[in-house]
Amino acid sequence: MDTPIKQPASSIAIKNKQHRSLIRRYAFGYLLLAPVVLYVAFFQFYPLFDTIRLSFFNYSLLHGGGMQFTGLSNYKELTVNDDHFWFILRNSLVWVIGSTLLQFLIAVPAALILNQKLRLRGLWRGLVMVPWVSPVVVIGIIWKWIYDGQYGLLNYYLKLLHLLQDNIVWLGHEFWVWPSLLLTSTWKGFPYVTLMLLSALQGISSEMKEAAEIDGATNWQRFRYVTLPSLKPIMYVTGMVSIIASWTKFEMIWALTNGGPGYTTSILPTYLYTHAFVYLDLGKGAAIGTLSMLIVLIMVFVYAKLFGKDNS
Repeated sequence: MDTPIKQPASSIAIKNKQHRSLIRRYAFGYLLLAPVVLYVAFFQFYPLFDTIRLSFFNYSLLHGGGMQFTGLSNYKELTVNDDHFWFILRNSLVWVIGSTLLQFLIAVPAALILNQKLRLRGLWRGLVMVPWVSPVVVIGIIWKWIYDGQYGLLNYYLKLLHLLQDNIVWLGHEFWVWPSLLLTSTWKGFPYVTLMLLSALQGISSEMKEAAEIDGATNWQRFRYVTLPSLKPIMYVTGMVSIIASWTKFEMIWALTNGGPGYTTSILPTYLYTHAFVYLDLGKGAAIGTLSMLIVLIMVFVYAKLFGKDNS
């Protein structure tokens, strides 16, 4: 039987010295990272895992009885027996896709205009950012007043221009409520997209633009073959951020409609809030939150597959 070869004491001492040297070299860096790691662990990962765990229990503060493990019954209740879940999921997709597309439709021309040599260009760039930096609840209150069915500014000016005869209750009308919400969401979110695209426009070399102009390219051709390819990577990243931000934009809808009338404008975050903090059904609320997280991850994965290949 072979006996293990013992390392010389000098070799062990050298290794221990190297380890201590590495610890001293990187200890301060790890110490600086420690608060961030602890924050993410306690305020991000722990609530996430605890929400997933809670979704497997029947836990209602109204009915009492403590926590009872029920497995996948909350998920079955939502996806099979809940008459509102799939309708609310459709609302969530309309909200996210509609908000993201409309923000880009406005942000692209806005960024192109703000990239021109304008008088007071700095002022216009600052004013464009006002909706984005304003608190969402304040914006919701202002737009709720604009949409008011009796005293709202929107009805007043439409009637002044003879485009409307009778007042419309914009946030209470089944047809007009979603266009109203999407308009508000677009107004709030497009400045961020504009800022990102404007930063990308300023990174395009002037030599490429001049070469295209010398070759006789029209404005549309310069935009299509020079500007747009340079914008694609930042558009890809910004689109992903906008999808995630719109999916979790709970306070906008809550401030304007509270998810009503009925469940007409409810999305998964408002549905979660209603079950968890109004009905106090924490188990079902956790299941809604878990499903919402899985759905947005699937959306991001599909988005990355569709648009990420050429923008990696």
